[in-house]
Amino acid sequence: MMRAAWMCTAGLVLSCATAPVPSEAPRPSLQGVVDGLVQEAARLAPGSDVAIAVQEVGTGEYAGAADAVPHVSASSAKVFWVAAALRDVALPQVAPRAEKVFRTSDNEASGEIIDLVGGPDAINVYLRELGLGNTALTKWNYGKPRWATNSPRALGNDNYFCAADAVSFLRRLDRGELLDAERTARLRAWMSLTPREGCGGWLGTRLPAAARASLQHKGGWLPPGCCSDDARYNVLNEVGLVTLPEGRRYAVALLAAHGPDWPKQAFFIERASCVLYRHFSRDAALDCGDALAAAGGPAPLRLAPGEAPPNYDCD
Repeated sequence: MMRAAWMCTAGLVLSCATAPVPSEAPRPSLQGVVDGLVQEAARLAPGSDVAIAVQEVGTGEYAGAADAVPHVSASSAKVFWVAAALRDVALPQVAPRAEKVFRTSDNEASGEIIDLVGGPDAINVYLRELGLGNTALTKWNYGKPRWATNSPRALGNDNYFCAADAVSFLRRLDRGELLDAERTARLRAWMSLTPREGCGGWLGTRLPAAARASLQHKGGWLPPGCCSDDARYNVLNEVGLVTLPEGRRYAVALLAAHGPDWPKQAFFIERASCVLYRHFSRDAALDCGDALAAAGGPAPLRLAPGEAPPNYDCD
């Protein structure tokens, strides 16, 4: 009988009963991966305040940690300002300035973009229209002073955003919900002019070559020694769109600030980007600096009393 093929003979009952059943370890949820990264941050970049948001563009699957907490936005906010200009200003006026913004993070060109939109107040009106409630432009003094009268000033005189706002913006940009098709394509192309790895390109450093090449992002950084108060700044942000092998994309914001050791903070952002990619791609063999992470990350930077920190800016 056909069913006999599925039955054990008397002599094989024991072996059938004890035969191992192949099983696969349960895959962690996206939120579980994010929670694990937050736990790692305390060990890999002690003293850093970390915020994470990530969302698959197509399905809308989302995870976050401290994702509504305002962070100093540094240059990552420039992607919002260029989008505002693209919506309201003729493309030939925006293009030469936007290319400088993304290729070299040019601060004076960024000021000209703000002016094209109508100044900081107009930028904030645009951000409110998008529902980005924890994001604002307060001042921009490159080229000339510019002060907003309508910034909530959640971080005093600093410009700020939160991880959730950045990811919401990026997902809608990728879905064509912010700009027409031509202008969406132009902004995404400009976001590909940014560094692919290393300083200013932390989001791509540990990704596979294809993902690194197609990355659309904007880093923002205020490294040690750059500003008035390292305890207030030491900002290292990455926001971007990452493409997976089969063409799916996810939007991600990785924000870190206030860490006393810049290389450790940078390593955490690079590793977090890779770990999220590994989760989405299901590429268990991808090395995200696992051995270095197990060892606690880069060796701590030791400075002699009064010694100036290295120049970590991307000039």
